[in-house]
Amino acid sequence: MTYTAFYVILVGQDCFFYTGRHVGCFLLEGGNAMSKTMKTVTDLVQLVLGNAMSACAMACFALPYDMVVAGVTGVGRSANHFFGFGVTLTVYAINIGLFVIGWILLGKKFAATIVAGTFLFPFFLGLFQNIDALHHLVDDPLMAAICAGIMDGVGIGMVIRMGGSTGGVDVPPIILNRKFGWKVAPVMSALDVCIFIIQIPMTNTNGIILGIFYTLIYSVVLNYILVMNQGGVQTMIFSKEKSRTINEKLLELGYGTTIFPAKGGYIQEDFEVISSVISSRNLNRVKRAVLNIDPTAFITISNVSEINGNGFTTMFGDEDYVPIVSQRREGIKVIEDEEKN
Repeated sequence: MTYTAFYVILVGQDCFFYTGRHVGCFLLEGGNAMSKTMKTVTDLVQLVLGNAMSACAMACFALPYDMVVAGVTGVGRSANHFFGFGVTLTVYAINIGLFVIGWILLGKKFAATIVAGTFLFPFFLGLFQNIDALHHLVDDPLMAAICAGIMDGVGIGMVIRMGGSTGGVDVPPIILNRKFGWKVAPVMSALDVCIFIIQIPMTNTNGIILGIFYTLIYSVVLNYILVMNQGGVQTMIFSKEKSRTINEKLLELGYGTTIFPAKGGYIQEDFEVISSVISSRNLNRVKRAVLNIDPTAFITISNVSEINGNGFTTMFGDEDYVPIVSQRREGIKVIEDEEKN
């Protein structure tokens, strides 16, 4: 009698089972609802924390050192200097005004995407500005610019990654895009440049240079946060005699594959090329598996900026790809028998 080891792994409300060669997944009763609830809670926490970090960058690092800043906070800073209006009050007024305009012109679905940023950012901005102990957390202005750029980039990146928006000056470019077809990025850049220029007469040279440095760091960090853990590598594996065995090994390890027919340009010999997109951390594991089967295999590796689909952003079982799993298992046995012979 043959016994097959059967392991069950419970992750949250999802149950994964492993039988030695096959991994499957099913949802426990109520698991789907629980997963959606957890995702909602996670998104909410991320939205609140992201707005708090962005506000902290402004209130605790940028504004105390009189840096030029972009966005609606830059408008608030200008209004405070020229008219004596409070920065937080100005930000609130502009955000709410643009929120209403966006609701009227673009509808309630668009308004729903910016409602959190409309109120959360100015709330945290006012909160941090009223806590004197948080002002000038660092003595070096250059270090303050670095901290502001990092915190703002991480904060805004968190908000954008969960599908939210900070509202404010994001709204006019979107309205112009929807109504007149203007491109969002150039309009947004033009607005930021105008906001920067308005602040020049009231800012010394150090504040201008520090503000530009802060903006550059913010841009780099934001870009990194947006693509973090979204990418991987694409491998192309060329093996003349072991391609089918390599393919089965990769599938056994849990990596999806695509097989392309190919022909060598020099000797005009037909063979198969295996393509597999994997996360960067699993690259060495794949290389070792391939070279253990065929030490002469030719492998090319290309960076992939973002991956969406099964195994990365979704998860399906083997049955979703092969209607009759037994046929695939029979195919594996044929290959194993061929290797023995």
